[in-house]
Amino acid sequence: MSDPQIQADVERVSHEVLRYKSGELGEEEWRRFRLQNGVYGIRFQKDIQMVRVKVPYGEVNSEQLRILGDIAEIFSMGIGHITTRQDIQFHWVALEAVPEVLRRLCEVGLTTREACGNTVRNVTACPLAGVCPKEVFDVTPYAKHISRYLLRNPLTQNLPRKFKVAFSGCGDDCIFGAINDLGALATVKSLDGQQIKGFRIYIGGGLGSPPRAAHLLEEFTSAEDLDLTCEALIRVFDRMGNRDNIFRARMKFVIDRVGIDEFRRLIFKERQALRVTKSGDPATVVEEERVEKVSSGAGKDSEGDAEFKKWFRTNAEPQKQKGFYAVYVTLFGGDLTARQFRVLADIAERYADSLVRTTVLQDMVLRWVDQVDLYDLYTDMKKVGLASPGANTISDVVGCPGADTCNLGVTRSHRLAMKLSEHLSGQDDIMLSSDLEGVSVKVSGCPNACGHHHVATIGLFGSAQRVDGRMVPYYQLLLGGSVSDGAVRFGEPVMRVPAKRVPEAVSRLIDLYREQKMDGENFLSWVERLQSEGSEQVG
Repeated sequence: MSDPQIQADVERVSHEVLRYKSGELGEEEWRRFRLQNGVYGIRFQKDIQMVRVKVPYGEVNSEQLRILGDIAEIFSMGIGHITTRQDIQFHWVALEAVPEVLRRLCEVGLTTREACGNTVRNVTACPLAGVCPKEVFDVTPYAKHISRYLLRNPLTQNLPRKFKVAFSGCGDDCIFGAINDLGALATVKSLDGQQIKGFRIYIGGGLGSPPRAAHLLEEFTSAEDLDLTCEALIRVFDRMGNRDNIFRARMKFVIDRVGIDEFRRLIFKERQALRVTKSGDPATVVEEERVEKVSSGAGKDSEGDAEFKKWFRTNAEPQKQKGFYAVYVTLFGGDLTARQFRVLADIAERYADSLVRTTVLQDMVLRWVDQVDLYDLYTDMKKVGLASPGANTISDVVGCPGADTCNLGVTRSHRLAMKLSEHLSGQDDIMLSSDLEGVSVKVSGCPNACGHHHVATIGLFGSAQRVDGRMVPYYQLLLGGSVSDGAVRFGEPVMRVPAKRVPEAVSRLIDLYREQKMDGENFLSWVERLQSEGSEQVG
């Protein structure tokens, strides 16, 4: 049965589309409304939209995947796109079709509400939450709870600017909590002989110009205080954020202005006031009981299949539950065809738990795959082009949609990301090399950093340069970015590269590293050494 709140959103969107088409609703009022409901305009295309589906903590089920496939085929260009916030979006949707797209999403419990605009954006979480061997505890129920708590909350409907939340289960921080407005890293605290669940909370992070690393709010926020802490932070930001200048409106600028100590004091004061004045008990987070599966035993013999072995090496990761694997589906450019959506739904039902999770690296993950089924799963995915190796390697390139569709895009970053993925994945001595383990490549079409270029080992963002009297697409190359355990290092700008020569430049960088590295020195350490020495060799 459809969610009545989503149904109400759909009906309102249908009504407002008609008002806009008739001229009753002005452009600015329509813009604010559609953004709040996850609808963006397409570059230079009046009445052609991008529709962003909000996917809390990245989880979609097989029924939803099939509907997403239908939407891609009927209303878009046959393709859906995974974003760096674990959302799924469709480009080139006619304005008249938007209400029907939303109705179909509603049928399977999906919404676009607050996927865009000055609201709380999609709440992200580690795609391996619940199965990761490194995790302190499963953050899924907390991400789910906060998503529901803040969605349509009157407090979040007209913030000074967007507000981003991320949950990580361990210090690896694979979800990049330390570049969010609120990053929650799971931790525990001993109290009277008991282990109490909680979070290390980071606040005020953000990319774009200029990027800011999040500040530590406090070492331990109990899970019980999570609601109050989120609400206090949002209330302080809502009061103090800059509504006069959109370019200075994010929380990071409030902290720049008043200082982290004062901002922290205001949040704690607000939290205490909420604790005293809020009626009733704190909201309860339900931690769902999972029925533990038992593995069928050893996997099928795949002796002699070198391609499977290469895929298994990069795309299959053992879960903490013995005998089961999490399997990454590598998506070049974050794209999935209508047919692939449907086949992936079948595969999720046949081999996993009927669920998939999207990742901030624009891939998908199947969990609870029995080791005995890995080869059959690989074979089935290979038939539809979903068995490419290279997940979480240098060839797993992240790229935003860029100038093909985005109003702010300067360069076609999506095309470059796909070209770089193809270029790097075709060279085993690069993709599978241990000396390049952990190296990431991320591409944005402009300085706004939707592709997370600031925190990539090799980051690129689009620009333009006049050459022989005409504007030519270029990329600014940055080196040395990273995020881990609350610590952020932003990449340093090195040089500008013509767009058509970026693959060559990346290959040259790798060659240069291998020529100059010291014993045991990985790529990031090499970059850091050169930067600390003030070397100009990289440029």
